[in-house]
Parts: sequence; C-alpha cells; structure tokens
Amino acid sequence: MRIPPCWCPVLLVACGVLGGTVPVLPAQSPTQRTALERFRDSLATVRDTVALREVERTLIAAARRDRDDAILHLRLGFTSLRLGELGVQRAHDDAGSEFQWAVDLQPRWPYAWYGLGLAELASSETTVSLVQGIQSMLGKDALTRSANAFAKSAEVDPAFVFGLSELVNTALRQRVNARMDVALAALRRAARTPAARHPDVLLARARIEREVGSLDSSRAALAPLLALENPPPVAHLEAARTGFLTGQAAAAREWYRGLMVADSATLAQYRADLGMLVPEALLGALSQASPQDRVETLRSFWRRREAADLHPEDARLAEHYRRLDFARRNFRLVSPNRQFAIIERYRSNQDVFDDRGIIYIRHGQPDDRAFFNAPGLDPNESWRYDREDGPLVFHFVARQDVQDFRLVESLFDVLGFATATALRNERDIQGYQLIDGLLRSREFLAPIYGRMIAAGRGGTNEMLTDERILGARAIARGTTTDSWPLRFEQGIQAGVAVLVVGAEADGPRVQLAIALPAASLRGQPVDQGIGYAVRVRASITGRDGLRAAAIDTVRSFRTRAAIPSDGTLLVRVPLAVAPGTYTVRAAIETDAGGMLVPRDTVTVPGSTPGPIGLSDLAVGTRRVALSWAPTDRDTIWVNPLRRFTRQDRMELHYEVTGLAAGASYRTEVTIRKEGGGSIFSRLFGGGAALRLRSTDVHPGGIARIHRELDLAGLDPGRYTLQVQVRGADGPEAERRSAFVVVP
Repeated sequence: MRIPPCWCPVLLVACGVLGGTVPVLPAQSPTQRTALERFRDSLATVRDTVALREVERTLIAAARRDRDDAILHLRLGFTSLRLGELGVQRAHDDAGSEFQWAVDLQPRWPYAWYGLGLAELASSETTVSLVQGIQSMLGKDALTRSANAFAKSAEVDPAFVFGLSELVNTALRQRVNARMDVALAALRRAARTPAARHPDVLLARARIEREVGSLDSSRAALAPLLALENPPPVAHLEAARTGFLTGQAAAAREWYRGLMVADSATLAQYRADLGMLVPEALLGALSQASPQDRVETLRSFWRRREAADLHPEDARLAEHYRRLDFARRNFRLVSPNRQFAIIERYRSNQDVFDDRGIIYIRHGQPDDRAFFNAPGLDPNESWRYDREDGPLVFHFVARQDVQDFRLVESLFDVLGFATATALRNERDIQGYQLIDGLLRSREFLAPIYGRMIAAGRGGTNEMLTDERILGARAIARGTTTDSWPLRFEQGIQAGVAVLVVGAEADGPRVQLAIALPAASLRGQPVDQGIGYAVRVRASITGRDGLRAAAIDTVRSFRTRAAIPSDGTLLVRVPLAVAPGTYTVRAAIETDAGGMLVPRDTVTVPGSTPGPIGLSDLAVGTRRVALSWAPTDRDTIWVNPLRRFTRQDRMELHYEVTGLAAGASYRTEVTIRKEGGGSIFSRLFGGGAALRLRSTDVHPGGIARIHRELDLAGLDPGRYTLQVQVRGADGPEAERRSAFVVVP
C-alpha cells in the first residue's frame, strides 16, 4: 500500500517510538513528554480517518508485542481521542481504556491521568443520559470523573501545566459537586513550581480564585500577565470580569481592550457573556467586523442603556457582569436537558440558567418576591418589578426539577394544567383553600390578586383571563427587553417642568425647573443656618438612543432657618442641545429620598429660516422666585408647581424661530378652563376665559416674547394655556401648558 505524504509525520513519530528511541523509565522524563507532545501535534494536523486508522493499527500491533509499554498505550489513547474528534463512534471509550492501562502501568505519570481526564471529558460532551442529573448529584458523571483524573495529574506532578489548566476548566463547567477546592489546592501547590508563571496556569488561577470569591487573589494572578508586552487577549477579559465584581474603574477599559485584540477563542467568550442580552444578529456581526467597529458597536449598545436609565458611562456593562455572577451562583441549571410541558408557553433556547436567571440577567434584583409552600404544591416563586407604566409580575414553578424554575403565564399554572383548566371551566375543585393561600401570598404583588380574594370563587373565575393576559405580557416584555432603573429607599414629591425655552447666544436650552416642597427635604445644620443638598441627574437622548446632553450635579443651598412646612426650594438646571427631537429622563434626589421624573419628549426648534418654530411656554409669577435672564433685556419666570392665585399676574415667555428678519406672523394666546363651556362652544372655539391676538414682525433668529396675563377674572379650577403662531404663508406652530388657579 502506498502511504500518502500527509500520513508520514504521524507514522514517523509513531515508528520512532516503536523503534525504541525513547526508553521506558520509572518516571516520565522530559524527553518522553516532548515526544508525546510532538505526537499529539502531528495528530492534530490529520483529518483523514483512514490515515489515523493506519497509525492505530501500527500501534496496536506494537502493543501486542509489549503490553507493558505505557508510552504505546498513551499514543494509542491520543490517537483514539483524535478519531473521536473526527466523529468515529466509540473512539472515546477506546481512548479511555488505553489511558487507564497507562495509569495502571505508570500511576505516577501525569500524562496518563491527563489523557484519562480528556477521554472522560469527551464522553461527557457526546453522551446524553436520562440519569445524567442523578449521576451529577452523586458525583458519578463523566465530568466529575474527568475532574478527578485532571486533579490526579496535578497531584503526581504539581508543575504539569496541561493538567492544571484542564482541572480548572472542568471544575468551572461542573454544575454540581464542582471540584473547586481540589482545583484551588492544586494551583496553590503549583505556586511553588516553575509552572506558576505559565500564562495558562495564571489564567486558571485567576478564574478559580474569582469563582471561590477571592477577588484580590484573582487580580494578583492576572497582574503578571497584564504586565507582559503582549498579554494574551483573554487576560484582558478575565481582568475585566474580576474588576467589575470589585468595582474597579479600569475594568471597562480592560474589557474594551480585550475586545479590540480578541482572537476567535476570546471573541467566543465575549459572545457567551453577552448572549443573554445582546441580539444574536448583532453578536453574529462581531466576528466579521473590524476590531474598531466591534468596539464601537458594543460601546453604543451599552451607552443607550446607560442614557435611558441615568447611569454613568460603563455602569451598565459592570452591572451586567455582576448579574451574570449572581445568576451563575443562584440560578444555574443542574442538567442542560430540559423538557417543556404544554402549560409552559415560554421556552428558552439556552441551557445554562433557569428562567429566573434569564429575568435576573435582564432586569436585576426584583423589587419584591413571594412564594407559597404547601403539601402537594410544586416549588414556586413570583417576582415583581416596579416600572413607570405599572408593575411587571413574573411567576415561576419548578415542576420537573426542583432546581429548574420555569416561567408560566398565570399564578394558577403553579397548580398544574388540570387544575388551571378546571378553574376556567368552573368545576368543583378540592382544596380551594390551597388556591386561597396562593392568592393571599401574592396579594401585595399586584392589585388583581386582592380583587380576586375580595370577589370570591365566582369572581375569581371571571378574572382568570385578565390575570393570564397580564402574565403573558410580562413574559413577552421581560424576555425581550432589559432594564436597570434607579431605586430610592424613600420616595419624594416635587414639581418638575421640562421646558425648551431660554435660548442663549451659543444655542437653545432644555430647562429643568424644580420645586421641592419642605416635606421632600431634610436640612443639615451648617454655619449660620441650614443646608440643603439636591442632586439632579438628567439625560437627553436623540432618536438613536445616544446621549445628546447629560448632567449629574449636586446643588447646595443654605438658608438662615429651616424651610417652613408650606415652603418650597426652587432649582433650575439648563442643558445645551442642538435642534432636534429628544427624550428627556431626569431624577431628583435629596437627603429625604428621591424620585424619577416621567419621561418627556421635547422638540428643540432651530433659529435659522425654515419651518416656523415655537418654544415651550414658560409660565411663572414673581411670587415664585424662580427666574433667569437669557439676555440683558429678557427675564424668564417659571412656576414648576403651575399653581396660581387669582391675585397673581402670570408671566408668560415663549420664543418664535424659523422666520427671516422682517417676516410678519400672527399670534393667538388663549386660556380655557378644562371642561368649561358648552359642547358647541368647545367645538367652534368659544368658551375661552381669555384670548389675545396680535400681529408682529420677526427680528430674525430668535424672537423672545414676554407677556403678563391678569388672572383676576378666572374662577378656581384647572386651565389650559395655548399659544399659536402662524406665518404669513400659512405654516403654524402651537404649544400648550396646563395650570391651576387656587382661591
């Protein structure tokens, strides 16, 4: 038979050993190890199973002549491993047998144990067993056997780098009975050997120290790697993973540096970390993008989330890794083999975390949670997240595996499909007290459960559909979005006006005008009076979700005496922005607590000729002393509470833009009482409590208009102030502002 050239390196290495060039010694010598590595390297280049079978036959023939040659069995084992990698059936079992033979012959050789570990590891990846979960819990699964073999290789030779690295990797993969203590002990023994400075060992040490909670030791292991002129790409990722958990400011910088230089293996780790949150299409594009483009892509991804929830740069990225760490420790699946019941409408396509982990990674710690334990009831939990547009409530039940909690649409799904169906059909159900207990355990999570309790059994049945719809909507939103809203231990109340008004020489402004009542403040004694601190966070984002402007500032105020109970503290925060449409997000925080300002959409008009533009309406009174002067000739007054008395004179300010100098335009100012007047008058423009009309000439750029409005003729109640401006050729702009007149 003619031997193809590609087979020759493997056969030559194999025959070199068969020829007795490397003698069998009581302890595995460096020469033997080098020869084995050369042999493994040569195997890795061959993808032709026919060639490998020829090598295998040659080695088997030699082993039959000398059954006690451990080197032959090691080479046979590595050959079988390679055949298994190429898809040959049962080759991994053959490898395990050969490595076990080598162990029996040379129990002090690390390569024998190492090979046995690789064979068990390969078996764990290709074998799917119905009893895999039970084997894992009993420590009898292939992954545990693999870890034990790697641990033995490190025990017989503490400087054996391959065994140390694989021991750590296998321990980290184990879902139960993880051999963390064994791996850590092996690494600490290796610290006294030359292997301690090997990059693979340092990486392994960093990973295992972080896993057991020794974050400082993890950082110490990474320091020598990062000090290299060209650190391994994965070292930057590992440094970031540890740094995020310790709150290091440089962690994000390491994360992006690693992304920039990532090879394919490191990029796969980035994708695994982000796969629970980042869309698959975006992740898939990373491998084809240039290093700079993939950095900018992910930087923009995180920036949008930080801007939406008022967090500083890189905070959301760090929070993601904190959530990942918590989920790995608390919500990791014991077995990846998941089967779903008909009642489980949501079916995750990942096998690392249960459904609690999915929600946690996306939305973080719930605001509240509940469970109900009773005989015959599966383990269950419900989580509530408070959101601006109402609470999100998620229900989980562990039916097949006590450590695999699944999302279900309705709380009643905790009872099982038959019971949930019987409830809908209004059949008699034994154990209705169980249902009552389940409802009462969730009464504080959402109003619907209190209503069900109050309505009784018949009324409960009528609300089942509504409750299920709420659950289905929560699942749809919770599994496709993510969030991290600011939280405050105590809530406060404040009047906040978000206004596009008061443009200055360098461009337009978005104004935050804030009125904090005394109940929302907590003063601190200072020299010559009382001090109050107000923190204002604001983020203005464009249509692309990226920040156009942001501020995080603390304003300090001092008064001679405490603000009286009916008094207020007034604050104004301006932010410069370019013309466009924006979403404004803000939060106010004092020593008494904090509040989120509802999202607001604003349009900032341009000052150059174009469509006629009208600013927001600034309405105030000199009695409420919140004012500023955008120019030497103009003063703007704002009352954030929008409460006026009949004795007040309303100070109205607005700005007209978009017209050329000399262009004429008409203005109409109208005040209407909400709900006032007949239907006929409201339909045809009548019923106005006040109406002013004027025709003006635009100066070009920005026309600043100030009017005083007498409120003496208005009865107490709610009103709407409306300003309309119309150019000579017909374009129109309009703004409205609601206010209240009190006696």
